[in-house]
Amino acid sequence: MLATKAPRAAPRPGQAARARLPTGGPARRRLAVRAAAGKWDYIIVGGGTAGCVLANRLSAGGDKQVLVLEAGGNGGDLTSVVPAGLTRLFQHPTLDWNLFSARQQQLSDREVYLARGKTLGGSSATNATLYLRGSPTDYDAWGLPGWGSADVLPWFVSAETNSKGASRYHGAGGAMRVESPRYSNELHGAFFASAAAAGLSANDDFNAWDRPQAGFGEFQVSQQNGRRADSFATHLKPALGRPNLRVITGARTTRLATEGGAAGPRAVGVEYAVGGPGGARESAELAPGGELLLCGGTVANPQLLMLSGIGPAAALAASGVPLVADAPGVGQNLQDHPATLWAALMKPELEHVAITSQLLNPDGSIKLGNYPSYLLFGRGPLATTGCDRGAFVNTRGDGGEPDLQVRFVPGFALDADAIQSYIKFGKLKETKAKWPAGVTMQLLTARPKSRGTVALKSTDPFDLPKVELNYFQDDGSDLATLVAGVKLARRIAAEGPLASYLAEEGWPGAGVTSEADLEAYVRRTACSGNALTGTCRMGASPADGSVVSAADFTAWGVAGLRVVDASVVPTIPGGQTGAVTFMLAERAAALLTAGTPIAAGGAAPAAAPALV
Repeated sequence: MLATKAPRAAPRPGQAARARLPTGGPARRRLAVRAAAGKWDYIIVGGGTAGCVLANRLSAGGDKQVLVLEAGGNGGDLTSVVPAGLTRLFQHPTLDWNLFSARQQQLSDREVYLARGKTLGGSSATNATLYLRGSPTDYDAWGLPGWGSADVLPWFVSAETNSKGASRYHGAGGAMRVESPRYSNELHGAFFASAAAAGLSANDDFNAWDRPQAGFGEFQVSQQNGRRADSFATHLKPALGRPNLRVITGARTTRLATEGGAAGPRAVGVEYAVGGPGGARESAELAPGGELLLCGGTVANPQLLMLSGIGPAAALAASGVPLVADAPGVGQNLQDHPATLWAALMKPELEHVAITSQLLNPDGSIKLGNYPSYLLFGRGPLATTGCDRGAFVNTRGDGGEPDLQVRFVPGFALDADAIQSYIKFGKLKETKAKWPAGVTMQLLTARPKSRGTVALKSTDPFDLPKVELNYFQDDGSDLATLVAGVKLARRIAAEGPLASYLAEEGWPGAGVTSEADLEAYVRRTACSGNALTGTCRMGASPADGSVVSAADFTAWGVAGLRVVDASVVPTIPGGQTGAVTFMLAERAAALLTAGTPIAAGGAAPAAAPALV
């Protein structure tokens, strides 16, 4: 489906409405490709988190023609806006890519589901809304000029409006909305008290970099008055009326068009499909000096680059794709937060305390009393994705940064796979089954060492790529972290007031005690933390295996092409990746619109409001 969210840009003077893009690139069955009217200063491929930010900033001056191509649909779906709707977003038929990894032998020969948003706003419209930047050492360890903690902090601050108010670590005038959780449950307090009894310290602000990250406390969320504040709502929607901005949804980009020259290949436009594999094929062309901005995400970006002849030469030759630029790093360095969980059932007389008992009737329908509190005040169980309290813990005891994130949920996991548990929750109304009351601790490897890959499965752009996660294929550290996490969860549950609520352990079960059994449990239940990064990582030069320049996001070896989203992150921070993606996009926008340098540590604006 083609949806135009702003008036079609008029052709430039002297520019014919029909244009022919170079036909070099992957060999395929030739299809009739219709050229869109006009030429574009910026073509943004992917209307996700970064794409929405860039669309707002680059079109704000009115002098640049900006086109956004989004494979998914329009933003603002009610299922996404209400945080509790998270349970219905996983494997959603239209809002999710329904992507799975290749079978992972080390994970009991399973395919792992990878949640990826397919809508304007991207994964910011479908994630758990947690806003966690990581630690200063995460960015200092990148070792890239302009990307140390002192360089990025001002950009985090200027990008947001935070319910905590303006401070050294929080902003008050940015477009991104961040607030403290607006739903509270007595089980949260019990978890905190029990975590303290187990030896953990309190942390009242995980995004304040004047203290260690370790500790327990609240996780702030990307919400505004209890509503999801994704990049569509905060950045793109305010800009849709601009005559120089056009947004096309349902548009799957199938190829980046390039042409050769004495200085090497240059991006000149794109081809995209509207209406699925059998739909109309169209093209869009860059104006002289124009640029392609690739914002499709950690999985889609390397696939599209390789389909367009930009990637590892040997892999492209094996797939029969003509080489445009040899880029060995494309599709490498895939990172994620591998996760498992621990859960326990509650005593029958205390079941009413669980969030699921407060939210749902026995038949799985939402209790009517939740609507007034949410609609009028943005509070109650509808205002939470459920996992906005928790802890960061160093399980190794070596004094380093935490290797484990604990996300406490005042509800029982129906499945030992945390994502499948959410999916089953979302189907309760259909099955009319009662949700057992309990508590869950989601356990995530905060700073994983495992590295995976994204590769072409075929040269069909509608065939999702092959994703090798390679969880636990490191030196054993990641597996050890999650095993230690299960042990920690048991220790917390046995301490203090939390123990008085609980009846029996549900996952992994009281009988799973030996090291071998715990390792086996983690392997057969490990799921994605939905934080994929790194497959187009930025670096100092092509010699270091990077794909784009850390100085300006330009792709090595292809002029007129930049990559701007989580795929450029060299090493995943110890927190959810929404925050870092907003920061990256704001820095790229400032570079493109104001020439604000990155390597020289260009200053961030005092605030970055959404420009209407």
